[in-house]
Amino acid sequence: MKKSMKSEIIENINQAFLQLEYSIKLLTYSETKQINKDEFDTHVIWPGKIINLNFFHNSFKTYDDLILAAENSYSITLGFTSIVLDEALQSIGIKCDPSDLTPNGMLRTLVYMIRCAYAHNMMYPKWEVRGNYAHPLRIVLQYETLELDLSQKNGQPFVINDIGGLSNYLEIKDKICQLISGA
Repeated sequence: MKKSMKSEIIENINQAFLQLEYSIKLLTYSETKQINKDEFDTHVIWPGKIINLNFFHNSFKTYDDLILAAENSYSITLGFTSIVLDEALQSIGIKCDPSDLTPNGMLRTLVYMIRCAYAHNMMYPKWEVRGNYAHPLRIVLQYETLELDLSQKNGQPFVINDIGGLSNYLEIKDKICQLISGA
């Protein structure tokens, strides 16, 4: 694979995770009321080709409304990053094969399963683990080994703590970028 293609794939991943960082910061600032709701929730005109769109002031009646929107943004962005990671692995030729129990195979399966959780319902992601995918995974990360029995997850809500939290997810992203660099 050409170096420029690898660089483009890694840049796409980094941009997706920068969006995740943005959503985390937005959520943090919303929760701690560091965003002035009245200044943020003003009338905005978005220019259109035929008509302008108007987003009126006070759409978010309370800080709780603002926080809920930021929580949704964070959740949706997690799903977005999983889709980007899945596409990146696919683009370097690592196919999703649930019978591949190598370290890269199990990493690929996990990314695909997270992606599926969001693909079926972005607002309420849940594990969609069927058939050959319903087996234990063991993924060695820098700071810990992630062990996850997918056979226990089908139909359960996906929460980031299922994979050991956001820090593990960021390690998974780094591991995938290293894999792409070496491809």
